[in-house]
Amino acid sequence: MPTAHCVSTIDGIILAADQAFLELVGRPEDEVIGATYQSITHPDDIGRSADMLVSLVKRAAPIRLQKRYLRPDGTAIAANLYVTRFDNPDRLVSTLFWNEQGRDLPPARLWDMALRVKRLREIRKAELGVELATDPVGSVLNCVYLAEAEGRIVGLSDISTECDIPPSLTARWVDVLSKRGILETCSTPERNVQFTHAGIVKVERILASAFDVPVSD
Repeated sequence: MPTAHCVSTIDGIILAADQAFLELVGRPEDEVIGATYQSITHPDDIGRSADMLVSLVKRAAPIRLQKRYLRPDGTAIAANLYVTRFDNPDRLVSTLFWNEQGRDLPPARLWDMALRVKRLREIRKAELGVELATDPVGSVLNCVYLAEAEGRIVGLSDISTECDIPPSLTARWVDVLSKRGILETCSTPERNVQFTHAGIVKVERILASAFDVPVSD
């Protein structure tokens, strides 16, 4: 699973990074530790990173954003970040998700909405019970969307577990959604269920409706 972590000061100076982060930015540890986020961020996204730092200085709540990192060969890779500020000592801890398979990451605002949908379902389950919180189609689509937003690969068993849906029902709905051209599976759907282009456009339209912001094809 392509997931990485790093720790930085509130000014954006990197203090620690795991091997996955080094692989994400394509640089050795001695070039990353002590560097500023500006030095490895795509120039067009530095402003977004600066705004995020200002927001975190004002409040400790986690912030989610998407930005591109520049690798030494001149290529850029987009990653979704979940950044939390901790006091004593004052540090920023970032968890990053990205996709190495060439599929674009969904916009960060839609990733955030999908996380809210997941959280709402968890609250419904706690308050009403699993039976009354079940929306199999919506849960399957949201699960696959979050997996793609976070650069993960999910199969039928993963979806069944994350959505609290029986395996047979999960397989049935994935098959229906595949026949409708919304999802696609590899030769072994146990290991890989993902959106078609048409499918992700449809789901992003649904998520974007909460913002009243149009999403183009």
